[in-house]
Amino acid sequence: MANAVRKISIFIFFFVMMLCVVSNPYAYSQTSADSIGINFLLRLPDSKVKVDSIIAYTSRHRKEASAEVLFDEAFRLVDELHYNEVRARLLDIYGVFKRDFSKYSEALELHKKSLELARKANDVRTEIYALNNMGVVYRRLDENTTALNYHFQALKLAEKVKDDYSASVSLNSIGNIHIALGNYADAIKYFEQCLPLAYKANNNLGIAMNLNNIGEAYESLGILDSAESYYQKSLGYNEKIRSMKGIAISYNSLGNISRMQKKFSEAVDLYKKALNINKEIGDMIYTSITYNRLGEVYFLQKKLQDAEIMFRKGLELANEIGSKSEAKTAYEGLMKVNEMKGNLSQALEYSKLFKLYGDSLALENNNRYVRQMEAIYQNEKEQNRIAFLETKRRKDWIILLGAVVLIVLLLTSGVLYYLRRRLIERNQVLQRELEIRSQIATDLHDDMGSTLSSIHIFSELLRKSGGNSEDLLNKIEANAKDTLEALDDIIWLVKPSNDKFSNLGSHINEYAIPLFESKEIDFNVNFPDSIAELPLPMEVRRNIFLILKESVNNLIKYSKCTKAGINAEIVDDNILFEITDNGIGFDPEMTTNRNGLKNMRARATRINAVFNINSSQGNGTKISLEVPIKDAKLFATL
Repeated sequence: MANAVRKISIFIFFFVMMLCVVSNPYAYSQTSADSIGINFLLRLPDSKVKVDSIIAYTSRHRKEASAEVLFDEAFRLVDELHYNEVRARLLDIYGVFKRDFSKYSEALELHKKSLELARKANDVRTEIYALNNMGVVYRRLDENTTALNYHFQALKLAEKVKDDYSASVSLNSIGNIHIALGNYADAIKYFEQCLPLAYKANNNLGIAMNLNNIGEAYESLGILDSAESYYQKSLGYNEKIRSMKGIAISYNSLGNISRMQKKFSEAVDLYKKALNINKEIGDMIYTSITYNRLGEVYFLQKKLQDAEIMFRKGLELANEIGSKSEAKTAYEGLMKVNEMKGNLSQALEYSKLFKLYGDSLALENNNRYVRQMEAIYQNEKEQNRIAFLETKRRKDWIILLGAVVLIVLLLTSGVLYYLRRRLIERNQVLQRELEIRSQIATDLHDDMGSTLSSIHIFSELLRKSGGNSEDLLNKIEANAKDTLEALDDIIWLVKPSNDKFSNLGSHINEYAIPLFESKEIDFNVNFPDSIAELPLPMEVRRNIFLILKESVNNLIKYSKCTKAGINAEIVDDNILFEITDNGIGFDPEMTTNRNGLKNMRARATRINAVFNINSSQGNGTKISLEVPIKDAKLFATL
């Protein structure tokens, strides 16, 4: 009964799905588009689907400060809807968001809460994410021993559940810690273990980071040509995947090589490129690092005033975010600058601060073992407290059980009545599905029967023909290919796991792209991933696909175009599909014996969509299909 109520609740909530910004895969900066995406998400009806959509969106848009409002909305809905199964994942993603804006204390608290909830729920993947993310935060704060502990825990779990992506993240992070500790050969060993896993898991960001990290290890070993080669590979990969943070890190790394090769002007240009990107994306720790490196280059060029300005800016940011290592670097630079200027008293003050921060970092390293022992002790105390609370909870549960049973009995009659009404509605929906499947069966019979009959006839002709068999063989091959494609479409259509917008986009890609390439047509196919999780009922998905398929077929056969495009975007509360070409065009009002356009209009009418053709002789063609998202009849099967 509980499962039935659950399914009915999901049925109700899935009535309306998310709408947000259409992502442009050929541009990185999309401030206004991102704002539109956030506004669409906020306007969606309260539901668990809305929470899932926010999680998916914020995972891909971590650098948007304006996304903070989405987290507030998601946590509100998790509380109101009791959607506790995603709370741990949401906390972890929020922690990454805070970390990327250098709010490390807040990030740690969020990751710790996520880890605790994930362990209680036996959510291993979220547990791995939280452990790795805690390791990253501690590594940013120069607490390498603590960071290493969390990454090894994550690696062990990732290997256990065969999560190559998370394993590659852990290995890459462990390699970074070895670099920080000066164990460069060990670092390269871990990076080399990481790289194949990152390729296997399609962890593009991990690949780019790993290449840069291998370069850093070679740089530290003084093998500059190998270091520069890996940095260039990393830069190329970051540009390919449009990772602005990765591009900035690559510029910083290449700047280091130029500085060591005494190419100071080149180093300044590279550092400034990195600085502009870091400031733009709000990465305060790397901004501080870049200021300090610019200060070092200016000092080597004897540009003391510029060097002092850079070191002061680096120090200001380091103090703001609590980075002792960068504060130490800045104090050392200011000491050298003032010493060269002849400001010996000021240089002495900076020397004392430089030594103080160096001693502080050394003392911190010495105290880590003590803190680890204290943590183990506190953990044991916490486990004992949890055991006590668990015993008390069982006793309370027994007391409450009787009351719960009584309440359930009182509610049973109401629930049964509610279920009866919903089952009647569900039967109506199933009846509609049966009609759709019957139509599919009829189409399959007609298409397959016609095609197989053609194959049979051609085969008979081939058997009776003399030497001229090539044309008949080509026709048999074409009919067999059409049969396979029709079967593939039917299988795709009836498979329940394909009832999402992302699957429609993938199937259109698989069908259209080979046709465009075979005709050497310059094409662009763009489907927004912002509504990738939108459920599409079988009838809606079928009619949209057949309309787009017929449009592409007509384009290939008749347009004689050199450019074509298939685009989907959000317009108000509708999905707008457009198929365009720069071909010879035609008169849509001209009477024709073909039924293609009539069929497309009829299919659009069945799903309450608006179908239009804009074309004229010599001016190409644009076919548009506008499908309403919030049509109650259209999405009654969700």
